[in-house]
Amino acid sequence: MNQLVHHQLIYQATVGRTDLGAGAENILSQFLFDLVKEIDMQVLIDPVFKFSHNDAWTGLIGIVTSHISFHYWTVEQYVQLDIYSCKEFDVQKAKAFLDDFWKASEQKILFINREPGKDFVIDKIG
Repeated sequence: MNQLVHHQLIYQATVGRTDLGAGAENILSQFLFDLVKEIDMQVLIDPVFKFSHNDAWTGLIGIVTSHISFHYWTVEQYVQLDIYSCKEFDVQKAKAFLDDFWKASEQKILFINREPGKDFVIDKIG
C-alpha cells in the first residue's frame, strides 16, 4: 500500500489560449480527465463546471486521493489551479502538462507538503 501523503500543487499562469470561452466545457472536461491520467490518479467524481457572470470558469474533479480545482478568467486570460492529493505525483510532469494545455506564461508554482503535525514544507517550482 502507498504511504499517505498530503501534497498540494498551486499553479497560476497567464493563459495563451483563446478557445476557452463560454462554450468550452467539453474542452475543459477533457483537460481534467487527461490531467488525472497524466499524474497517474483515478477519477472519483466526474468534472463539474460553472461559467460565471464574470466570464470565468470554475471547475472541479474529484480524484480517489482528493481533488483538482481551477478558476479561469477568460477576459484576464488568467488561471489558478490546485492539485491536492494524498498520493504522491510527479510535479514536473504535472507542470509540463499544465504549461502545454494553457499555453502558459508567467507561471507561479508552489508545491506544499502538508504533513499533519509538522510545519508545511513549501517549494517554488521553476
